[in-house]
Amino acid sequence: MDLANARFGFHATAYLWLTVTPGSLRATGAALSRHPETTFAAAVTGSANLLVTVTCRTMNNLYAYVADTVGALPAVTQVDVVPVLHRLKQAGTRLHNGRLAPA
Repeated sequence: MDLANARFGFHATAYLWLTVTPGSLRATGAALSRHPETTFAAAVTGSANLLVTVTCRTMNNLYAYVADTVGALPAVTQVDVVPVLHRLKQAGTRLHNGRLAPA
């Protein structure tokens, strides 16, 4: 389902590339997938082995989520936060001025 998140008051989306100890990858991914901020979670290959997309109301909320919630997970050894500055398309749907645009 496509949503124009900003219309619902969520203005801070980011990709989190996490490095997690391999033996805890499944449990950490499952824990993150239960958080309301998480919109996508997947195990991936490379130096980061877990990709999580999160959506928060503000950048301050995003910071608190990463620092306090993700940072508290014992198996997470590193997090690269990649904020989305401007989204043009999502899941096949185009956006215009923060609204879903006709195809």
